[in-house]
Amino acid sequence: LFWHGINRDERIFDDPMTFDITRFKRMPDLYKEHRAFGIGQHFCLGSHLARLEMRVMFEEILPRLRNPKFAEPVQYVRDYFINGIRSMKITFDPEVAS
Repeated sequence: LFWHGINRDERIFDDPMTFDITRFKRMPDLYKEHRAFGIGQHFCLGSHLARLEMRVMFEEILPRLRNPKFAEPVQYVRDYFINGIRSMKITFDPEVAS
């Protein structure tokens, strides 16, 4: 299994190497092809909560951040199995109340 190849299958995804958070609009059945939560008996029990949290973040939180900047260098988790972000601290100007 090649974990780093997940969701980069050119037979399924248009321009799979480009990060595009609007890909789901072009591919409404994309959730059927997503492998990050596993498949079959190894399917992640927390997947529904994770999807809800991501939806809230993209729809509600991110649009309110003005002028985001890194507060310090990104800290990564380095592992033989998975690499990911451990900490990514940012600063931003809060949304102005109307």
